[in-house]
Parts: sequence; structure tokens; C-alpha cells
Amino acid sequence: MFIYKILFYSLLMGLRETFRQNLIYYRKQAGLTQEQLSEKCELNLNYIASMECSSSRFPKPETIDVIAAALNIRTSDLFIEKGCPKTTATFESEKFTKEIIDEFSERFLKEMKEFFRNKIN
Repeated sequence: MFIYKILFYSLLMGLRETFRQNLIYYRKQAGLTQEQLSEKCELNLNYIASMECSSSRFPKPETIDVIAAALNIRTSDLFIEKGCPKTTATFESEKFTKEIIDEFSERFLKEMKEFFRNKIN
């Protein structure tokens, strides 16, 4: 169960980081400041700034739709790494991959030993 939590967390954090980076990327592509985007979306400037500064600040789906419309892009574009110059998935991939493989290997080996012990006895 622990490994699934690690996988889910790493995927979620990668998704949030991709969103954050894409928000910055597409806002700049549109030639908008944070203030202009906040006005266009009718959102608080501090809210836009916090989404861009922290991958832990994640908006509701309705808000994401409003932001995408204001940027004149599809909502899904905010989650595709295409526009994202740097993501958790890319700069942390080796670390997460090693940790996940190590965890799977250790648990698999333990479960196999237990399985064969039970079959033999």
C-alpha cells in the first residue's frame, strides 16, 4: 500500500508542477502579467501569484477552466508537458524511479520468500 501512496504522490506532484509551470508559460505567451490575468479571470492577484509560486496551491476545476479560457487555450494544455519547460517528472525522474524500483524489489522479494515458505511447509 505504501508504494501506491508514493506513486500517487509523485504523479500528483508532477501534475501540479506541470500545471504551475504551464500557467507561467502560457501567461507569458499571451503577453499577460499576473495582474492582467487576475483581472481577466476575475480572480485575486495574490491567488494567481500563489498558484505560480507554489505547486501546493491547486485551483478547483472550474477555476482551471476560467484560467484556460482567459489564456485562450484548452484546459488540457495546462497539464501537458509540451509547454512546460521544467517539471517534477523530468528533474526528479531518476530519483523517483530508483526509489520506486528499490521499494518494489524489496517488497517483491519479501513476498516471494513468504509465498515459497508457505508452499514448502
